[in-house]
Amino acid sequence: MDRNQTVICGKIIKLGTLRYTPAGVAVIDFTINHSSRQIEAGITRQVLCEIFAVALGQMAITISNFKLNTMVNLTGFLNRKSRLNQQLVLHVDNIVQI
Repeated sequence: MDRNQTVICGKIIKLGTLRYTPAGVAVIDFTINHSSRQIEAGITRQVLCEIFAVALGQMAITISNFKLNTMVNLTGFLNRKSRLNQQLVLHVDNIVQI
């Protein structure tokens, strides 16, 4: 059971400040707003959500150069925010401006 991949598009609505871990790895937190229509059980439904995301290394540096309201397509994996916080966070390993 090692499959954990998420692909989603949306608009960057919050963009944290680029920071560095004690080991010198770049990190940035940001939030994506997703809006779409999806088919479920033969019925069209409106999907609206905000996704908390994080990127490390060169990906963090790349994302730090994006502006708010930029539309992007993201690929990454989901993990809990921390050992004590079960909130899901998308760890981004690829981003494309759309």
